[in-house]
Amino acid sequence: MLFRRDDRMIELKQVTKQYGQTAVLKNITLTIDQPGIYCLLGRNGAGKTTLLKSIAGYQNITSGAIKVADRLITTSTLDTGVSYIQNFAKHFNLRIQKLLRIAAELNPSYDYDFASELMERFELDGKKKFNQLSLGMKTMVSTIICLASNKEVILLDEPVLGFDAIMRAEFYDMLTESFQKHPRIIIVFTHLIEEIAKTVQKLIIIDRGSIVFYDTLQSINAKAFSVSGLKKDVEAATKNLNIIGQDIAGGLATSYIFDNPPRQAASLEIHPLSLQDFFIQMVGHKGGMKR
Repeated sequence: MLFRRDDRMIELKQVTKQYGQTAVLKNITLTIDQPGIYCLLGRNGAGKTTLLKSIAGYQNITSGAIKVADRLITTSTLDTGVSYIQNFAKHFNLRIQKLLRIAAELNPSYDYDFASELMERFELDGKKKFNQLSLGMKTMVSTIICLASNKEVILLDEPVLGFDAIMRAEFYDMLTESFQKHPRIIIVFTHLIEEIAKTVQKLIIIDRGSIVFYDTLQSINAKAFSVSGLKKDVEAATKNLNIIGQDIAGGLATSYIFDNPPRQAASLEIHPLSLQDFFIQMVGHKGGMKR
């Protein structure tokens, strides 16, 4: 599927997904219209996998609409333009070489050479059957197949599951190289927040079925701070700022802000938040972005 420059590559309008009386996705409106590597973060049960499945057309939503390149996505959409592989081990126990050939036969734009190159890079034995691989190697094969699809939207659900530190570092390099070779939208869900930060451009946080943050990592570096000191001083310094969380102990307080930081003062300690600390404050239900 080819995208025109004026296409909104992924567009969600008032998307809700319910299982019985439980709403897993709640009235989500989101537009992603630029190629890039995006990180999707959320606590367990926040709705991450449901969101990815819905964008891929693996399941229908209850209400709203999802479009990829202005094409409505449902379970009956033949070519969604999206590549998403989940629970690969439950469906295949073929030799890896055979899996790659099948993927190439099903998708005319499949980059078989790129997939083979990655197989060699990670020393994967193509003669082995999928179920003979370790968890990390199964995940790697699934990810290679997904990236080599050359689809305009790639969804990676915990792509470093079972990887050791060296494999994770190599994966992030591979992800960057894949994007540079074929710029597109790549959305990565992972719990390893600080590691992925060096690779992604934008962050999406989902919490209890709603998107609570969507912005660049640069904006977090510029605006996410902790302000600590005497409670009265902290309250005065952050009075008109966007407070996303707060800790109070006796007469001391720490406010976590997403805003331009207050001026430095002898009575205050102001420090930038790490990506992980920012995420914790956003979903810790002590505060959250003002909407």
